[in-house]
Amino acid sequence: MSNEEKKEGAFRGIGRAVKEMAPYSGLGLQLAITVVIFWFIGKLIDDHYGTAPLWMIVGATLGIIVGMYNFIKAVLELLKRKEKHDEN
Repeated sequence: MSNEEKKEGAFRGIGRAVKEMAPYSGLGLQLAITVVIFWFIGKLIDDHYGTAPLWMIVGATLGIIVGMYNFIKAVLELLKRKEKHDEN
């Protein structure tokens, strides 16, 4: 096997790894954005009613719950697709 063939095989392997990893790459950012949005909504409520930090904590907690639910749901869906793809 020549060096050129080895390089081509290595690039093919890297490409395959990136292709398999790509659907998972945005999940962490999606989780973080969900938590920040819910925290911000809580902050707005606290600023309006003067109840700081009650609604910020409630919002952040709700954001974590909703974000984790979406995260787990997305990972399970991606795993189902991968299993289905591997079967074919």
